[in-house]
Amino acid sequence: MALTRRRRDFLAVVVRLYQDSEQPVHYTRVAEALGVSRWTAYDLLRHLERGGYLEALYETGRDEKGPGRTLIYYRPTPQALEELEKSAADDWSALRQRLLRLLEDKKKAAQEAVVEILQELPEIQERLARAACNIAVLLAQLEEIGDRGRRALAAAVARARKPEEGLSLFAGAVMGSLLHVRGVVSGPVGECVRRLQSQLAELEPREAFFLAKFVKEGLERPL
Repeated sequence: MALTRRRRDFLAVVVRLYQDSEQPVHYTRVAEALGVSRWTAYDLLRHLERGGYLEALYETGRDEKGPGRTLIYYRPTPQALEELEKSAADDWSALRQRLLRLLEDKKKAAQEAVVEILQELPEIQERLARAACNIAVLLAQLEEIGDRGRRALAAAVARARKPEEGLSLFAGAVMGSLLHVRGVVSGPVGECVRRLQSQLAELEPREAFFLAKFVKEGLERPL
């Protein structure tokens, strides 16, 4: 069974809840996480089970008046983890290339690129993609810093011992440089800095590695 975007979103929530709790997941928790009805969640998880992405576990609940009813819980199969890993890699590659093309588009001013990215941001749910969009907004501001400042920033980020440290340094350096040029950083750009600084604390090492490489590519792009 091919995974549609909707089914993949449901599967990703099951995987996240299962990994967070280390316990099989009831469909009502998935419904709450995605803001859908219990029956919608139940139907989608049954489809995923039939496709081999989920394993159903049955447990009989008990109450004071009798044996109760059978409850269905789900846990992801190895096939689910492999599929999500492949999909995540494909999604990241496509997003990274699109953002870099947008930043390199000579027909667009920096502000136009920022507006385009910010228009899409509310629809993006994945943590890695949201962080990348915030980084792209900051990269779009670097024309004001100039080539010399950009090279200095790239060198500083490259010297960081860990990707997380390089990303934090990038966010702080862009803020400092823009404050120097503009005197104040507010509005969408200031919000992007604040969001990115908050996201950095939640990144997994693999995500931080991808984003640090994206920053390097963005700093090295031709202006």
